[in-house]
Amino acid sequence: MKIELCLLAAASAVAAVAAQGNGVLPMNNDRDAVIKVFEENVYGVRPKFDGFVPKAEIVQVERIAEVGAVRKTVAINTMTPLGEATFKATAYFPEGKGAVPVFVMPGFHQSIREFDLAWKGKMSRWPVDLVLSNGFGTVTFDYNDVLKDDAHVLDGIERAPNAWGAISTWALAVSRVADWLETEPLADKSRLAVVGLSRLGKTTLWAGATDTRFAMVCPTCSGLFGARMTTRNLGGETIDQITAKFPHWFTPQCRTKWCGKDWELPFDQHWLLGAVAPRLLAVGSAEDDWWACPSAEFCSWECSRGRFQELKCIGNTTYHVRHGGHGLTPVDWEEYIDFAKKHGWAERTTP
Repeated sequence: MKIELCLLAAASAVAAVAAQGNGVLPMNNDRDAVIKVFEENVYGVRPKFDGFVPKAEIVQVERIAEVGAVRKTVAINTMTPLGEATFKATAYFPEGKGAVPVFVMPGFHQSIREFDLAWKGKMSRWPVDLVLSNGFGTVTFDYNDVLKDDAHVLDGIERAPNAWGAISTWALAVSRVADWLETEPLADKSRLAVVGLSRLGKTTLWAGATDTRFAMVCPTCSGLFGARMTTRNLGGETIDQITAKFPHWFTPQCRTKWCGKDWELPFDQHWLLGAVAPRLLAVGSAEDDWWACPSAEFCSWECSRGRFQELKCIGNTTYHVRHGGHGLTPVDWEEYIDFAKKHGWAERTTP
């Protein structure tokens, strides 16, 4: 019943959009312009990184016979607002399948035992066994290894009003994983997906919107400045709350320009969802995740569908809301895997 009530609230919000004149912006289908708007106002503009030399070194290869998989550990470098950093990514590929589609997940810190046994289903956020059994590969990394998720992490450095923040930094690390996967013979580089939860759902959307190598983008319970429409909030997080608690996530002027102006923004997140088109977009919500406001996430997704329709690929976008609260669960993963299969991802492997 809760899901029905959630979607009823969403339908009401969508009706307000359809009515026009209600303060909801029409869709902006100029992808380049949309990316620039969000660089300047939300996630920040990245510098050019002159002199940066990308590196990716495989440091360990293991065979996990119980699930017929190969596990690779790779050290990858990236840039951050504090300089160069190196993080460890862990990848699983089904053995003997050739080059397979890969789900990349920027992840939270996990206990070593649960992380090492992810292939046994010990991590509900990263159900490696489920992914492998469907013929796909998957990669994750601890986002704190890239840039510490601390409100004061960028204190003491000079930041321009439009300087990049942590979400853009973590998204760049996601793209650095894609750089490595393009060289990895067990990965099908034409079928890379990115999946993330909460703040890493925001990261997922920004990485997927800006890096077209990701053929599928799956922000989950991503909330404000993720998949959620800012101007259709029903009791969820506000710009004031998010930028006060997490100032390092965003460009400085996200707070100085837009704090208290949630209902007056000259842009909104449905634009960014539309920037994924014509690639695959799968948005996930949870009925009890009131802080992320699932009705506004649905509204944003619904309003973005016009872009997919315009490009004649309306089947390339999907939305689901599941029972329960904030999280990334096997139910969400099953939705994303099924959507990928619907688009033929399980049918193509290369020897």
